[in-house]
Amino acid sequence: MLEEGHEINSLEQDEQATPAIVPRTEKVVSFYGDDIPVAQLVDEEIYVPIRALTTFLGLSFGSQRNRILRDEVMAERIRQVQMSAVDGRQLAMLCLPLDLLPGWLFGITTSKIKPELQEKLKRYRAEGFRVLWDAFKANVTSAAVPQATGLSSAEQTLEMAAVVYNLAQQQVEFERQLTDVATAQAVDRDRLGKMADYMRGFIQQTNARLSSLELRLDPAAAITDEQAAEIALAVKNVAHAMDEHGTAGSYGKVYSELYRRYRISSYKNLPRARYDEVLGWLSRWYDEVVGKDKGE
Repeated sequence: MLEEGHEINSLEQDEQATPAIVPRTEKVVSFYGDDIPVAQLVDEEIYVPIRALTTFLGLSFGSQRNRILRDEVMAERIRQVQMSAVDGRQLAMLCLPLDLLPGWLFGITTSKIKPELQEKLKRYRAEGFRVLWDAFKANVTSAAVPQATGLSSAEQTLEMAAVVYNLAQQQVEFERQLTDVATAQAVDRDRLGKMADYMRGFIQQTNARLSSLELRLDPAAAITDEQAAEIALAVKNVAHAMDEHGTAGSYGKVYSELYRRYRISSYKNLPRARYDEVLGWLSRWYDEVVGKDKGE
């Protein structure tokens, strides 16, 4: 079991029996001079280590950890995640999922924050969720789009439309919950404001994912990074074959012809609808060059 310094103590005996989760992706996100480590698991969930945040905000890690464990929602979803420390070691860090970060931040008693750090807490509350989400939203929205599985274009479009529909349903539910909270007479004004801000974050997140998916449904949208990599490889193959036949500046010539023929300034700007056409053209060009060795 990996440990994060003094992160695991007698209050965490139940967590020691569970190995730390190995994330799919790790990033360090810069936030007003604070380098916040963030991890994304294989299920696309994004987690933030509590110890890093308490350090940046001048809080007691032990006190904040106990506060999290007293809250049934946060306690249920905290995880030990294996992450890289500054010195390169792999440590098990106690983490909260990103969607619970606003709730934790707004639960901090402002009077316990040093006067010189109160403005920083305000920035974390106002922008922290959005900045950390923006660092990972491309990964999440990419995962939400059906990948190539041998389906026809029409079938893939139907699957993507279903994803858009499900996301829209989630947004409707979030908005309904927000309205219910706003009309609840028993909720005091302070908690109402915190809950409303928290739920707006979900709505903004869903809107971002919907916008990304709508762009992917547009046949005029540019090719994906994966498709761009395939085209770059095909260009490399053609240029390499031309080099072997003594053609100078092959890479430049292939790219120039690609840009001229398809009226684009970069292969990454190629419309997705013409992706297969370009790969077929480059493949035929490669066959023509290689065919010279066979006397064709």
